[in-house]
Amino acid sequence: MKSLPPALRFYVVSVIAAGAVLLAVLRPVLTGDTLPGVVFFVLLALVAEMLPVPLPNREATISVGFVVIYASILLFGPREGAFIAAFGTLRLKDLTGKVKPYIVLFNRALLGICGGLAGLVFLWTGGVPYRVVGSGPLIPAVLAGLVYITVNTVLMVGVMALQSKMPPLRMFIENFRWMLPNLVVFEPLGAMLAQVYLKQGPPAVALFLVPLLVARYSFQLYIKMRTAYVETISTLTASLDAKDPSTLGHSERVARYATEIGRKMELDYQELDLLRYVGILHDIGKIGIRDAILKKPGRFTAEEYEEMKKHPSIGAGIIAGIKTLGTASGWVRHHHERYDGTGFPDHLQDGNIPLGARIIAVADSLDAITSKRVYKAAMSWDTAIAEMQRCSGTQFDPEVVRIFVSVADSLRPPEAQHQAVEIREARRQAAATKGGDCT
Repeated sequence: MKSLPPALRFYVVSVIAAGAVLLAVLRPVLTGDTLPGVVFFVLLALVAEMLPVPLPNREATISVGFVVIYASILLFGPREGAFIAAFGTLRLKDLTGKVKPYIVLFNRALLGICGGLAGLVFLWTGGVPYRVVGSGPLIPAVLAGLVYITVNTVLMVGVMALQSKMPPLRMFIENFRWMLPNLVVFEPLGAMLAQVYLKQGPPAVALFLVPLLVARYSFQLYIKMRTAYVETISTLTASLDAKDPSTLGHSERVARYATEIGRKMELDYQELDLLRYVGILHDIGKIGIRDAILKKPGRFTAEEYEEMKKHPSIGAGIIAGIKTLGTASGWVRHHHERYDGTGFPDHLQDGNIPLGARIIAVADSLDAITSKRVYKAAMSWDTAIAEMQRCSGTQFDPEVVRIFVSVADSLRPPEAQHQAVEIREARRQAAATKGGDCT
């Protein structure tokens, strides 16, 4: 844990300490009546944790264990619910040293807090454990589930935001927002599981595993579709990189720059997703341009330039055929329009150019002038920023340029950061030398 940044270390220790205190206060009193049920639900939770679904582009996973934990809270209350949440979610890799001890403790504490607080809210709002859920008040059961989901989400967003140095709201929108409706739908499943257990006993719960597995399958299918979607886009980009190796990595950088600009402009998560994907695919129309033109080391003739200018229209046609991206095909078509109306292909001006296209135009030009090509040298990062400002109001939307400048330091590539440090150090030494001469 010593290797963690101070803020992250403090957060992890705080959650572990809070979880330990809550679990100690809510330690279950297991009797002959409760012990068999608690053991059964611990085993059921362990089985659920054996079937995790990996999150896209993340080492983290999700499981349908929430259904089991939620049912145990309704059946047994906060004491046993917190215990089952904390220890029924242990995985084999947690016990074999494959996961760092502080991570195991953090996860146990976090889930214990979720289960304990949800159980307490269930009691405080009139819920009565050991009753068929349908025969008691509905509001306590609903609130307990919402508290569990909310606390779990807040604590996970906190640790992941600190770990990645990402703003919490951005972390929530990009990684958790889509999960909440799915988790809320799991509440009825948990309530049904509790009723089946009370009415029919443990053997009948085995039949209930079928909808539980279906729920897991729906999670898994969504993740696979999302992953396949991103992989398909990456494959299309790879085909362009193979056709024109001089632009290798260009699309990914444009997507990163555009997304950061859009995030600073407070676009919603759907528009940010579109910026990311369209940023990757903005030049896909170059697939329809002859190699002799794409790979030409010198300036284009007038005829060659007219052919090259067709790539935004070709790309827009390709994008329009992708259902989830079709609405942003105009961003691809118009990313070479100029703010003063002298761009192509339609000579659109200022606000008539789609905002996404204006953002991608800035990101695209930034990467183009800071990248080395066979026909030109790369411009330094600081010079590029000055160039973007010089062209503000003519080639680029002034507001997009202003936003870009405000986030430019966070977008600065590692090599440019190193160069900036060297420049600042040289200036500092020069100033020190000049000061020495004066004294």
